[in-house]
Amino acid sequence: MTIHSFARRRARTRAVPDPLPALAAAVVTASVAAPWALGFAGSHAAIAGSIAFAMTFGPIALLVTAVPAAAATTGVAGAWLAASPWALGYAGRGLAAWPADLALGLALMAIARAALRGRAGTEAPARAPSSPAAPASPSRTR
Repeated sequence: MTIHSFARRRARTRAVPDPLPALAAAVVTASVAAPWALGFAGSHAAIAGSIAFAMTFGPIALLVTAVPAAAATTGVAGAWLAASPWALGYAGRGLAAWPADLALGLALMAIARAALRGRAGTEAPARAPSSPAAPASPSRTR
């Protein structure tokens, strides 16, 4: 076997990277850019909320497929993002204010659900309980 054939064989067996962490990071990045891109940057609550959201949940979203707790947290973060225009009071700042955060929040929840479902399909099955042990020796009668 030559070194070239080993390199070719190794290149064929590389795993395809999971797109969910990159997709989650893109959604978090879009949530930061949304106030400026969609014209509701006049709301201080929208600006502060989007920056705090990205700083808090951006790193966690990158772990969405690696750690089940990160996937669950990302789902909760998506629910917060979807509700934040009403909770922080900037839903009335224009037509684009609440649909953007609602859509991005729903996308994060879908990514988290896909990560949790994908993880459930790859985990090892649970072991069946073992049968009770038989007595070591029969009892003697006198």
